[in-house]
Amino acid sequence: MIPPFCPYKKCSQHFEGKHQKYWYRCFGYHCTDAFGKVQRYQCKTCGRTFSDQTFNLNYYAKRVIDYEQLFRQLRSTAGIRDLSRNLEISRGSVENRLFRMAHWALAFHALCLQYLHLNEDLAADGFESYLHSKYFPHHLNILIGKNSQFFYAFDFATMRRKGRMSPAQRKHRDYLDRICRPDPKGIEKSMVRLSEEFIYIYANRYKSIIKLFTDEHEAYPRAFRRHKVLYVLMQHKIIEHIAKKSTKEPGWSNNMWSVNYMDRQFRKDIVNYVRYTVNTAKNTCCLLERICIYQLYHNHIKLFRENTPLNAFTHWNMAGGNSMIFKYMLEERFRWRPFESLLHLTPVQKGLWFRLYHTPLKKRGEYLPKYVYG
Repeated sequence: MIPPFCPYKKCSQHFEGKHQKYWYRCFGYHCTDAFGKVQRYQCKTCGRTFSDQTFNLNYYAKRVIDYEQLFRQLRSTAGIRDLSRNLEISRGSVENRLFRMAHWALAFHALCLQYLHLNEDLAADGFESYLHSKYFPHHLNILIGKNSQFFYAFDFATMRRKGRMSPAQRKHRDYLDRICRPDPKGIEKSMVRLSEEFIYIYANRYKSIIKLFTDEHEAYPRAFRRHKVLYVLMQHKIIEHIAKKSTKEPGWSNNMWSVNYMDRQFRKDIVNYVRYTVNTAKNTCCLLERICIYQLYHNHIKLFRENTPLNAFTHWNMAGGNSMIFKYMLEERFRWRPFESLLHLTPVQKGLWFRLYHTPLKKRGEYLPKYVYG
């Protein structure tokens, strides 16, 4: 193997592309039980040492686990304990590998968005479920292509429990509010963050006027007014916001059909969102990482129409993406380690990458390995 670059981000050799000849030297090797003999190198510029494993997704791992088997079972509503039993590994090992897979999927999606030219209208809506217990419902705001059903972006907001409750339940909710009351404007702030994602996608477009379809949720117009760039574009009619009452009417005549379709996919394929599930998500960041992995499957592997496939097109193809550009990366998925310093991540993607989303009732911060900062 020829190392592609120096892994230390402060080094001048830390870039992708053609390097000067002999920028590194071989620096011995070390033997491991999992990977055998591993070659080590030394950068001649900064003097730091690294190895072949530095560029592998199994960096710092002590056991080889089949990522493809994890990937297939996860998108088929397998829970953490299911995966642990099927692969005969611990739950911690499953969560660790899903963490690595999610970062690879996030990096791949960020790279794809740089090559995608927006050529369709979009639909945004909130998918409601709950985390940990029904006292902590959440709103997963999603941005979907109206025609392609391409899963562009998502964001997360924890809400306060609403609806009918018994006096005892209301009393317990008041007790939880004193410990960690969700932000009353959480949905609005989440939609502001999603608006930033929308502007990032809109900047690389073919279509001159883009329509953004939402339902009549009162927080959405306020969020769009809070985002200064989006508000100016809406004032000049470059982006047109169309809010209509959400219905479950199937077919293209329903402007919100693409997000309704995505809601159904969540309920069908993600174990934490299946109706009457016992696999309730306990950690916000772990849930969002599993959604990142599902986003990779939905956009690039699942066919646009499985019953009547259209030339084996995926949602990425229907959105205008070129499969040949990333064909090798998809074939070699979950093999190479992504480096955050070499990626152009949006604020929401950085929040997912560095696990910045808070889990209700959790006092300690999220565990984050040091190699994530590479």
